[in-house]
Amino acid sequence: MLTRSTILDKKIMNNHESELQTLLISTINGLKISMKSIMKEQGIPLSPLYFMILKRIHNTENCTANFLADVTEKDKGQITRLVKEVIAEGLVIKRPNPNDKRSQFLQLTDNGLACYMALENADKAVLKEMRSEVSDEELQQFLSVGAKMLTKLNAINHKKERG
Repeated sequence: MLTRSTILDKKIMNNHESELQTLLISTINGLKISMKSIMKEQGIPLSPLYFMILKRIHNTENCTANFLADVTEKDKGQITRLVKEVIAEGLVIKRPNPNDKRSQFLQLTDNGLACYMALENADKAVLKEMRSEVSDEELQQFLSVGAKMLTKLNAINHKKERG
């Protein structure tokens, strides 16, 4: 039986869930806007997604397009287009995979590394400013809660994919 208290508790919970959704979406949008601005200032004619691609290539030894598709959860066609664009911009090269003639490793060029490092430094500055009024303890708690929620969300999404 629904009591007034139960209804109020559900409204409060739904409001918190709505606030959480708004917070996460607004944060992601704010970070995208910030990165777009940084890229524009530096004359880089790409979107923030390319920064994430460059970051994955930089941080992954023997990175492949298939790996990028898996970790970004983008379709292989979209990743292929993104990779072609960063190659055309002179930021990435392909090199042979000695273990699999059908795949190639992606590697940042010197220009790609310089571009990535400039964007990474600017991104870190924005993140540092963003958390300037947040203590290390608060940030650690936020990250811990966020990791739990992301794990649950990934489980929900993978269950839907299989089901």
